[in-house]
Amino acid sequence: MNIPNGQIDTRSLSFEELSKMSGLSMTSVTDAVQNKDLVGMDYIALTAVEIDNVEKRVKSILNSDTIIKAGIDQIDRWRLGWQEILKDVRLNGLSEMTLTPQYFKHDVLRFNGNYIWPIKHNFENRVFRMLKAIYFEQYLAPLSHVIEFGCGTGANLLQIHKRFPEIQLTGCDWAEPSQELINEINIVSGSKIKAVNFNMFTLEGKEKLDFTNSTGVVTFHAMEQLGKNFRPFLAMLIDKRPAVCVHLEPIVEFYDKNLVFDNYAINYHNKRNYLNGFLQALNKYEKYGKIKVLQTHRCRFGSIFQEAYSLVAWKVV
Repeated sequence: MNIPNGQIDTRSLSFEELSKMSGLSMTSVTDAVQNKDLVGMDYIALTAVEIDNVEKRVKSILNSDTIIKAGIDQIDRWRLGWQEILKDVRLNGLSEMTLTPQYFKHDVLRFNGNYIWPIKHNFENRVFRMLKAIYFEQYLAPLSHVIEFGCGTGANLLQIHKRFPEIQLTGCDWAEPSQELINEINIVSGSKIKAVNFNMFTLEGKEKLDFTNSTGVVTFHAMEQLGKNFRPFLAMLIDKRPAVCVHLEPIVEFYDKNLVFDNYAINYHNKRNYLNGFLQALNKYEKYGKIKVLQTHRCRFGSIFQEAYSLVAWKVV
């Protein structure tokens, strides 16, 4: 997207907006995010004409045959993607930039029920990093062990390690280059992250996992790949009884079918075959006294197509 012309409505991301995005108090936000983290977090609120152009672009893509469905048969795509990251890390060194997944590429983002144009290309990834920092403080601080499922490049685990170096970490992913990336992180950072090849569809690799009553589970844009096939994985988590499970995922139930803006996201979500029925399943388990839902919150922020930063946190009772 080209830089908008004419009258430009430029705004800066604020602590107040982060509080609304996270669903937590200003105190929780300022405990986890520093003033320097918001430097350069500027964006432009689009005009009606620009929004109309964005919608045309979104509808064109939604009506095309270019959208790839998630599912168990897509493992080779993830192997290739993480292999590309691994090659970059080995060529250019390990950093937050080289560990950034390829899907952080959108020039227009969803924010508070409308579209915005971020001035810097890393805006989305920086927001993601701040949201993680907020939720890490809220849910992971008391734990001795954290397992990330679908850990990909290991960037999230590295962030946890830097904030809580005393926490034992395990990173699980079904694509082998992910384990190699974690080895690179361990070499560079001195972390001792355990890398496990684990398939969230089939549960292959679960025998390599250790759970205690102080183990936390996190997923970031990982359960989305399971579509409606999340129940074996969820049943495993309930059986293992971790202290807390924290998910930042696209939750289709949060969208309002009466809004055109949200219907674009619903359409995209369904075409991608993303996570479906997870929130209802958790609510049912809570009704029967098996779990307690700690927090559910629609972030109202995401890529041009969807909001993949909504929070669901729960624990077994």
